Amino acid sequence: MVPGMTHPRRRFGPARLAWVLALALPLLGLGQAAAAPLRVTASIRPVALLVAEVGGGEVAVHTLLPPGASPHGYEPTPSQVRELAGADLLVTVGAGLDPWAERLHRAVGRGVPELVLAAHTRLLPAPIGHHHEGEEPDADEAGDHDAGGDPHVWLDPVRVRDDLVPAIVRALSEAAPERAPVFARGGEAFRARLTGLDRELAEGLKPYAGGAFVAFHGSFTYLAHRYGLDQVAVVEPLPGREPSARWMREVIEAGRASGARAVLVEPQFNPRIARTIAAQFGARVVTVDPLGAAGGTAGDTYADLLRFNLRAFREALGG
Repeated sequence: MVPGMTHPRRRFGPARLAWVLALALPLLGLGQAAAAPLRVTASIRPVALLVAEVGGGEVAVHTLLPPGASPHGYEPTPSQVRELAGADLLVTVGAGLDPWAERLHRAVGRGVPELVLAAHTRLLPAPIGHHHEGEEPDADEAGDHDAGGDPHVWLDPVRVRDDLVPAIVRALSEAAPERAPVFARGGEAFRARLTGLDRELAEGLKPYAGGAFVAFHGSFTYLAHRYGLDQVAVVEPLPGREPSARWMREVIEAGRASGARAVLVEPQFNPRIARTIAAQFGARVVTVDPLGAAGGTAGDTYADLLRFNLRAFREALGG
């Protein structure tokens, strides 16, 4: 360029502007599509919390079970069929806990990949007398162990760390391969936090090792097994069905003989029978929460949920 000369001003006429926009808009659209989070549907809130811990901002998680509802016998709404049809991944518990989610999955033609968490860990036997949908107790309501095992595996942070988180990382990565490194890093960070959470629970419950309790619903077998507590009886052998008089007598005898200090109740179930039973052997009634209602006292993260229950068990076993 000759010294002293200036650049000629470039003018964008209508034709040139249209050409630039024609090139730019498709690229902008691709950027927006790449930034859109993976759409994940979870059957229950604890599952949604686990997925959110792994996926972070790369996932948008929708929970099927409404806050305060019990997963036993829930019936999805027609709108949830439409919501699931638009999902990139469905994550369920399995083992009889959420068969309604499987029915919903079939209703959308199985076009959405599904991760069943119970299939990725070794299940404990269900508590005596605890049954899930499609199963019937025997005449005494005791019956055999649930053939599918106890589904409440999310209440053991070690099983979550070692079995469930790797399964979630794989499922998310298969649904969005380009984000696999992000999910792998999220999974490893979450597993490190779970190690600390396990240590926290172990220390918090160590003074109460061997402590006996009666559960209204058999949700906390995994936590009791992990930290050396003794679940001596379950009040309601079939969710939603009142126990027989004979069953109640056996629960009272088990509570009295074991020296159990508490009957644990859950927000999703009516505590009336539990209070009646607790009064028979001088036990307190303490609320635990395996599901964690959104915005409730159990908090907004998986760690919050387990810490809420840690405090409840310390109250139940320590007084």
